[in-house]
Amino acid sequence: MAAIVLTLTLTLIVAGCAWLALGTRIALADDPRQNDIFNLLAYAAVTLVVVFPFVFFVIERL
Repeated sequence: MAAIVLTLTLTLIVAGCAWLALGTRIALADDPRQNDIFNLLAYAAVTLVVVFPFVFFVIERL
């Protein structure tokens, strides 16, 4: 349970930082506010793929 919480927390933090650094580079919607949300979700999906194995690798080592 702690691994899931840690994975989701790290995903949101890293995706938020990526969104702040990169901005809305992907045009997913016509509405700018919706496009911001979709970009954040896209960054979170990509980040989740990286963070998930990282968290379980670290937990396995402890």
